[in-house]
Amino acid sequence: MIPSNLPSFLRLLLVVTLFSAAALIPFAGLLFLLFLPLLLYVLSFRNDPGTTLVAFLASLCILLLALSLMQTYLPVLALAAMGGAGILMARMATREYTVEFVIGLPALVVLGSIVFYFFYGGMQLSIGPWDLVKKHIVEAVDANITLYSRLPLNPEEIQSLRSSRSAIVGLFTAIFPALCVVAVLFTLWVNLLLGGKFLRRQGVVLRRLSALSEWKAPSLLVWIFIAGGGLALLPQTQIGFAGVNVFLTAAFIYFLQGLAIVSFFFQNKEISLFFRWLFYFLIAIQQMLMIAIAAVGFLDLWIDFRKFFRKAQAAE
Repeated sequence: MIPSNLPSFLRLLLVVTLFSAAALIPFAGLLFLLFLPLLLYVLSFRNDPGTTLVAFLASLCILLLALSLMQTYLPVLALAAMGGAGILMARMATREYTVEFVIGLPALVVLGSIVFYFFYGGMQLSIGPWDLVKKHIVEAVDANITLYSRLPLNPEEIQSLRSSRSAIVGLFTAIFPALCVVAVLFTLWVNLLLGGKFLRRQGVVLRRLSALSEWKAPSLLVWIFIAGGGLALLPQTQIGFAGVNVFLTAAFIYFLQGLAIVSFFFQNKEISLFFRWLFYFLIAIQQMLMIAIAAVGFLDLWIDFRKFFRKAQAAE
């Protein structure tokens, strides 16, 4: 518990510092890091935005001094990127920017920090940034193969997994840019949704962000989606990889539009929270359901599902 008699700035500094420090804990800290934007987003509305920014920068300095004793500095980059994304989201939301800008610009900040990490880390190891990407993927694949080998699986299945190691590494290396973009966009989207729920309970309503269930992807995206699919079919390896990454990123944005349509349907039909969360859980574990939701988002360009739901409700 944080003492209530502390000055407001010290309380704010303590909250941000403790949350950021928790993000440095191995394994479990990842959860704190993923929701650091949510914390800074909400605190920027509950406190003066400038004061929140000063408290966040002060907490980074404190943690940087602590990490310097262990001769490591890069973890502060992740904290700065994620926390800065939350503050930037709040700044743009108060100025009533559209959701594309509220999420898009902070996403560029986080993605820029990822690019910086691989360039800087590659220089430290005297290898190229793409070689560092492959190194991390190889380590992750090997760790998973080791984990699966300890499970009670058939020896043939384990051997098949080991024999396909090179193909798995090649696949994840090729689509790594799209995986980064998808992970960052989804993380910030979830933080924005949860932040909106917290703020509404406190009477803060952001006009442009209050109805995300009505959100639609920009119409220009369909041409990017088609171009990415076309480039992916070309025989040139580098161009094909670029096309695949563009295609996957565009498909994920349509997946977000599909989720917005699903959310609109749930609200329209007043589906209980239990069944909503059950359906979202099924989406998370069923890849075919993800593809179906993305297809709904893509087809909404011509069908306009939400208009259909409104007409169906009016006819009842």
